[in-house]
Amino acid sequence: MLNNFVVYAAEGAAKANYTGMIFTLAIWGAVFYFLLIRPNKKKQKQHQEMMSSLQEGTPVITAGGIKGDVASVTDEFVIIRVDKGVKLTVKKSSIASVYNK
Repeated sequence: MLNNFVVYAAEGAAKANYTGMIFTLAIWGAVFYFLLIRPNKKKQKQHQEMMSSLQEGTPVITAGGIKGDVASVTDEFVIIRVDKGVKLTVKKSSIASVYNK
């Protein structure tokens, strides 16, 4: 009798319905997308737009905290005028933000 109960319990476990688990995974996937992936893509898009809009005279701050005005822009690099006679060449991707004077 106990053997029959164990056999029936094992068969019931093998035929378990996985829709609840799939639904939970889908909910977690959606939460992960909307809280982590989507905001990061939005921030990357804004940074890309900011880098493409750089022109001579734009005041910028680098990722290292250096503040200056853009002297010239190439495809990959930006020359920043920090002070009179002081210019730095940095990668375009290291520009953290544009600020207002």
